[in-house]
Parts: sequence; structure tokens; C-alpha cells
Amino acid sequence: MKKIAMIMMTLSFILLISGGVSSFVLGLKKDKEEIYNRISEVNNEFEVFSTNTSVFEGFRDELYNVVLSNVYYDTMYDEDKAVKNKLSNYENLVDELTKNTKRLNKLCDDVYYPDSKVNTKCNNYKSIYEQVVNYFVSDINVYNENVVKYNEYQKNNNSDLRVDKYKTDKKYIDYNKDKEFDGKEE
Repeated sequence: MKKIAMIMMTLSFILLISGGVSSFVLGLKKDKEEIYNRISEVNNEFEVFSTNTSVFEGFRDELYNVVLSNVYYDTMYDEDKAVKNKLSNYENLVDELTKNTKRLNKLCDDVYYPDSKVNTKCNNYKSIYEQVVNYFVSDINVYNENVVKYNEYQKNNNSDLRVDKYKTDKKYIDYNKDKEFDGKEE
């Protein structure tokens, strides 16, 4: 009887150990799958972020080459609506990048991945986003300074023509918390 009890206890112990090992191995496999799914999500989201950053840069170049470099007092009033529309589209690009950044925050904050390329992406997107927002704010400030000068010029010439500043709630940011404002051009 003692022999049967001892065999049963040994068999139970072996089954318990093998069940624990099996559960541990399955848990590791599941964790590995989840990590690689998140890596894929980071790569996909960074690709969208990168594409949107390129669109922003292209739009900014066009904005400078076509609109902001051709701001003349004699046409500023007539072109005001078109310029404000362009600036609004420009701000929409920043808003889209803000959405991408929030998604990357969820995927990257306080996570270290086994893929160094993914970790680099997680480390770089904040600096890129900071530059984008600060470029935008600098560009709007330059435009609004031109508006002030234009309005002063019109006032000094006893003209009733006025142009409103472009209004935005965006301000300079230090998104990556390095105590520097990347992209701030003032």
C-alpha cells in the first residue's frame, strides 16, 4: 500500500512539474508572439509617421517657395484668404502627426524591444515630432509678424485694409524633455 501511495505521489509530482514547465513554455511562446506583434505595430505606425513627416516637409517647402516668400504688401490683402487656407492645411498636417505620435507613445513608452531598429524608432519619433511642431509655430510667428508690419503700413498710409493674424493654439514644445526646443527658429 505504501508502495502504491509512493508511486502515486511520484507520478502526481511528475505531472505537476511537467504541467508547470508546459505552462511556462506556452507563456513564453505567447509573450514572444505578442512582442513581435507589437514590433510590427511600431514598424507600421512609424512608417505612417515617417510618411506624414515627409508630407509635412514637402508642404512646408512649397509653402515657403510659393506663399511665404512672395508676401508683398500690395497683394497681401487680396491673397489673405488663400494664404490662411494654406496655413490651415499646414496645421492639419501637424494635427495628423500628433495623432501618430500618440499612437507611438502607447507602443513605445517604457518598453525596450529585442530589435534595435525598433528601439531607434521609439527613441527618434519624439525629437522629430518636436521639430515639426516647433517649425510650424516658428512659421506662424513669422507670418503673423508680417501681418503686424502690413497692418502698420496700411495704417500709416491711412488705409482701411487690415489682415488678421493666423490663430493657432500650438506653442513651442520640448516633447522629448531634453530642455531644448528642436526646430525653434527664433
